[in-house]
Formats: sequence, structure tokens, C-alpha cells
Amino acid sequence: MRWLTILTLALGGCVVDSSRQSSRPSSNQRPVVIAHYFNWFQTPDGRGGWGNWEWKGKGPNHDPARLLPDGRRDIASVYYPLIGVYDSADPAVIEYHMLTAMAAGIDGFVLDWYGIPSDEEKGFAPLLATAQRLGFKMVICFEDKAMFGYHYHARTREEAVANAIRNLTYILDTHATSPAYLRLDGRPVIVNFSWSEPSASVNDQGFSAAEYQRILSAVRQTHDLYFVHDYHCHLRENYWPVCDNVYPWLDAKGDCLNRFYATAREQLRAGRIGLIASLVFPGFDNTGVWGWGDGPYITPRENGNYYKRSWEQALTNHTQFVQIATWNDFGEGATIEPTREYGFSYLRQTQQFAAQLKGGRSLPGDILEIPLTIYRCRVTLRQQLSAKLSHELDHAVEAFCHGHYHRAAAIAQQVHDETHR
Repeated sequence: MRWLTILTLALGGCVVDSSRQSSRPSSNQRPVVIAHYFNWFQTPDGRGGWGNWEWKGKGPNHDPARLLPDGRRDIASVYYPLIGVYDSADPAVIEYHMLTAMAAGIDGFVLDWYGIPSDEEKGFAPLLATAQRLGFKMVICFEDKAMFGYHYHARTREEAVANAIRNLTYILDTHATSPAYLRLDGRPVIVNFSWSEPSASVNDQGFSAAEYQRILSAVRQTHDLYFVHDYHCHLRENYWPVCDNVYPWLDAKGDCLNRFYATAREQLRAGRIGLIASLVFPGFDNTGVWGWGDGPYITPRENGNYYKRSWEQALTNHTQFVQIATWNDFGEGATIEPTREYGFSYLRQTQQFAAQLKGGRSLPGDILEIPLTIYRCRVTLRQQLSAKLSHELDHAVEAFCHGHYHRAAAIAQQVHDETHR
């Protein structure tokens, strides 16, 4: 179906057009796969504390300071990272995550972001810098609720709207100018997440379509952007007319998901959008945080078959913009990051489906483990303080990023051998 328009990771500057309220169909562009990413994990050796690895509330509590009989820490997750419990600010972790994602055919990470004063914002610049060094992409997921609560505590919906205009403008001024920031059709991308049904009350922390019309119109007076709103079965608001595109979130299943894709195809045929956006995910299990105190909710993984069907449905509907939910949301058990339970299996599936989406050949599965060797060497060299070997690892990363996987593996293995003599 080559008549579909497809999108590119363009690096050109913005062209401001404050009158545009809808997407222009794209051409001569290629598909993109991005994964939702969380940079909120902390360890005592990193930023202090056990941020987002612990759970203290209703249901079973989890304290990572406690070691379990199998040697693992007692974290608030049904899955355990292959590299162990980590701090998201660790440069070696960031590099490992991005290189491993690249090996799986993922083009970038989309960071859940909670406003200018947030810790997520404080950690975004290092992510963007590493992405630029590696040839990876970053994009921000804008959270409606953060404009009402969290750091702002809006007293009226007008205050929340003003917060949104200020925060979106800040993202575009501060981050979207980077060549590592994702663009579609030449415009910086911001995706949205909003779970709440909007109303006249400031307590309902989601913006209505009319409020987004005002927000985006104000932002576009000085900036161009490609704004992708989410779609939930339980929300009655229609965001298709005011946003550049819409994608389905996790609760869109069955007939509801079919309705979404039918609407997306209609929008495509009408020239209202230039591509169909979708979301795929491996399953869901928030037992570790006891459903954030409300009791666990589980969507079984079915030994990888749920993820497989999710991808197949997206491809059947000719998607060109795929979001994976998620790379590392351990609290909700919706991870594809390698873990001790399922290893690299979800990334091998991702390799195959991403290649099918992009019309190319899947990379060999064994390259997925090269970043793991590099990461382990980085950690070891913190104690050995060898500038020479650290330099060698930099050469391994450079070779990996240029597709010279055998060379990258050979260098990394040589460093590993020298550090373990």
C-alpha cells in the first residue's frame, strides 16, 4: 500500500503558520517507532532514595533496601530489570537504554513530562544530549493533569489553560530546537496523555477540545508543532478537529479500537491527516504498586502473543507512527526493556515488526546484547578508572551507531576481558 504517505525524522527548522490548525499530508517520508520512557527511577547511590522502585500504600509494600532470598531487591514491579535496579540519571544507563532500543529498530523515546518545575524536566537535557550523540530521537509526552496539579495547583481552568500555553511554549523554545528532537513533516512533535473527562470543574484534570483549540492557537502564534492527542474509550470529547493527529491509548480495545482505526482511515482519505498513528503494548500488570492503591489491574501478556497481535493490528491498519507503551514503566508492568523474566524476547519481536513497518530487513537478534556488554564495562570501569579503556568503549559505541556491529562487539568484548583479568 505504497500510496500511504510516510514520515521522516526531518531536522529542518520550524516554519511558523499561526493559522494552521490541522496536519498537512506528508510525502517522501519514512515510518517512525518510538517507545514511552520514564526517567523517574532513583537509587541511594544515584540521586538518593528509591524513587519509583518502592511502594508504600495500600496492598503489599515493597522496600528495595530489602534483599529477597534470590538476591533481588524488593521492588514495586512484577518484572526485574536485566541490569538490576538503576538510577535514571546514570549516563551509562541512558546510553544502554538508547543503544538497546536502536538495536531493536526503535527510533526514539517519548518522555512522560510533568511540567517545567518537574524532575522529569530536569532529566530531559541529558537524555537529549545523549540522543544527539547516538543519532537517536526524543519527544515529550505532555500530561494534562500536570497543568492542573502537581507543581501548579491551578485554582481555575483558566489558570490551567495559561499553564499549558506556557509549558508548551517552553518545550518548543528549550528542547525542540535540538536536532535530536523528533519532527514529523518538519515540525517538532508533542504527544499528549489525558485520562480525565473534562468538565467545567478544575477538579477534572483534562482539557476539553475547545480548551485545546485555544491552547494550540495561542502557541501557534509564535511556534509550529505537530500535536498528537490520545484517544480513550471512556472520553466523550472529540479531539480530531483541533489536533494534528490522534492515537489510541491502552484502554482502546475491541470495537472501540476498530472505531478508532475506522475514523483514522476516514481522516486520511479526506486529507485531514497525512498518516495513521497507533500504539502497541505487551500487556499490563500494576500489581507491584497495587493498582496505585486501588487493587491490581492485569492484561496478560500471553507469552508475547498479546504484543504480537497489537503490532499486527497496527500494521493491518497501515500505521506509519508507532508508539510502544512502554520501554520501562516497571510500576505498571508494561515494559519491553530486557528483564530477568523475559530477557530480550520483546525486543526481538520489535526488531521484526519495526523492519516490516519500515520495509527493510530485521537486524540480527544477537546485536541486542552488545549494549549490555558495553554497559557492564562502563560500570566496572568506574572502579578501575582507566581512561584508555573508557576511550575504547567510546569507539565501540561509535561503531555500533554506524552499524558496524561486529567491530563494536569485538571492542566491547576486548574491554570486558581486560577489565576481568
